[in-house]
Amino acid sequence: MIARTVRRAGDLWFLAAAAGIFLAQQLAISFMSTEGAEGALRRTLFFVTTVALVLLALRFRRYWGAWLVAAGIVLNLIPMAAHSGAMPIDYDILESSGAFPEVTRDDIGKQTNHGKDVVLEREDIHFFVLSDRYVVDLPGYGTNVYSLGDFVLFAGVALLLIQAPLVLLRSPRHESPQAA
Repeated sequence: MIARTVRRAGDLWFLAAAAGIFLAQQLAISFMSTEGAEGALRRTLFFVTTVALVLLALRFRRYWGAWLVAAGIVLNLIPMAAHSGAMPIDYDILESSGAFPEVTRDDIGKQTNHGKDVVLEREDIHFFVLSDRYVVDLPGYGTNVYSLGDFVLFAGVALLLIQAPLVLLRSPRHESPQAA
């Protein structure tokens, strides 16, 4: 029982670390230049924090959703690695989505809205199938463009939200002696 309580407290620290790393990654992606020394630092931060997030997700490997979260991160990493840490999005898809009417052809090759996306022509996108290309209109949120990795990651988070309470509520008498 004590070991289980200590493990749960340790899990909270790992979750807090993952949240902090994710926040730092999003700030770096959103506000650091993609050019010069700052761009090199941005790419380094992106890749280091992505590897850290995958490892932290696998720390919770006893949860099925953690495997999907890690897989989603890796699926997003592939096209982003091919585009200097930015997620490629086809201009034609972006335009037809209507999600970002302020983005024009003049923005091709540029980062969008201080985000992780870079607008490109379809023929310039490496790993197109893994890029942001799926338009989804969510009630209360609006229209956005997602990648296959995003869907896998969302499924992992949903599964974690279902499984975590079940694991936490599990009676200690149902645990094996090795798990305690």
